[in-house]
Amino acid sequence: MKGFRKGKTDKIMTAVALLFLATTLASAQELSINAELRPRAEYRSGYSTPITDAISPGGFMLQRTRLGFEFQNAYMKTHLTIQDARTFGESAITSEPVAPSGALSVYEAWAEVVLIPGGTVTIGRQTFKYDDYRLFSASNWSNTGKAHDAVLFKYQLDDSFKGHLAFAYNNDKAISKETVYSGAATYRYMGMLWMSKKLSEGLLLSAILLDEGMQNKTTNAEGTTTYGSKVDMYHRYTTGGNLKYLKKGCPFDFLATAYFQFGKTTATKDLNASLFALKTNYTFHPSIKATLGIDLYSGDDGKNARKSKTFNWLYGGPHCFNGSMDYWSASLPVAGLMDTYARLSGKVTPKLSYDVQCHVFHTAKELEYNNTKQGKSLGSDLDLKLCYKMNPSVLIEGGWSTYFLSDNSRYLKLKSADAKSRTPNWAYISLSIKPETFKIKL
Repeated sequence: MKGFRKGKTDKIMTAVALLFLATTLASAQELSINAELRPRAEYRSGYSTPITDAISPGGFMLQRTRLGFEFQNAYMKTHLTIQDARTFGESAITSEPVAPSGALSVYEAWAEVVLIPGGTVTIGRQTFKYDDYRLFSASNWSNTGKAHDAVLFKYQLDDSFKGHLAFAYNNDKAISKETVYSGAATYRYMGMLWMSKKLSEGLLLSAILLDEGMQNKTTNAEGTTTYGSKVDMYHRYTTGGNLKYLKKGCPFDFLATAYFQFGKTTATKDLNASLFALKTNYTFHPSIKATLGIDLYSGDDGKNARKSKTFNWLYGGPHCFNGSMDYWSASLPVAGLMDTYARLSGKVTPKLSYDVQCHVFHTAKELEYNNTKQGKSLGSDLDLKLCYKMNPSVLIEGGWSTYFLSDNSRYLKLKSADAKSRTPNWAYISLSIKPETFKIKL
């Protein structure tokens, strides 16, 4: 039966692709086909969380495969991406799998239709990418990526102003009466307004307002989840914006960010959090670009069960922020976080580029445990990365990172400041193969 289900799934995915091609070829002006094959090997020894000497480091290999089709003409655009994401060894080496393996799915499937001059609507499963990808991102580092089932209205006549309005409402399945939602997509309802305005040459201002409706649910100490009424939702709101200066020919640029969150972080806890960030770059030469930045996430002592000042990660690319070891990317400390960082990057040759970063972490509020104030230090993170572009279709990328622990970071991660652990290290090598896009004009 498992082999039958897998074969049936493959046939369905093939039929979807053929149907997409048949419907587009009937009236196509341009059809493009693209593909991606991205295997990545990783070595983890204390990645994300320290491990003790008694635990051995782990190594594994991931692979992501994508096949995309896109058709467009003067009044519409359609896009389909089929994706398989897996870990080496998930599938049996025989044709009969011993367990469900991989994650064959439709990553993107949307259609964009012109409504008015400068105005379009996009409906279907789609990626959201805004500003510096802190709140919304396709999360390309992830093996599966991120996509939303939504309706998106876009308006843009020229580069001076852009406006996007998005809506989503999720259910577990087709329903005939109102039911609770298990939360596979985190939110049940989502409304988002994003605007971008060009103030002058090189100076850009963007603003966002996000309303997320979460299914009312509580989880007890045993892990049992209890849902509220069928339509009862609590709301989390995020608003703020970015001021960006980036002018062609100017060696200096900067990005200033401010976001505020309010509403509820759970059904019973009020939220009042903020994020302030500033990043500056100076390009001395194509081979040397220096970056200095600081991110400040609000926090509290965690003693008030009904209020929280801890900023919530939304749907961005967390691996891009707070260091590659991801100690404070998946979730932030309750006491908040200050990340001060420096970076050097550039091209050694037209094909070889490098990136070196150092992050120094502190909590926003002083930590207190064992009846003693323990200061704010959380240690630091060092990241090295090299990229080599073999040809227009093949990119090799490799990196190594380490985390220098402090007593506070050991306490937050291992619940003991005196815990003995291995020196955290993480390394990876990735091969990205993207054949040149194949285009047909009909």
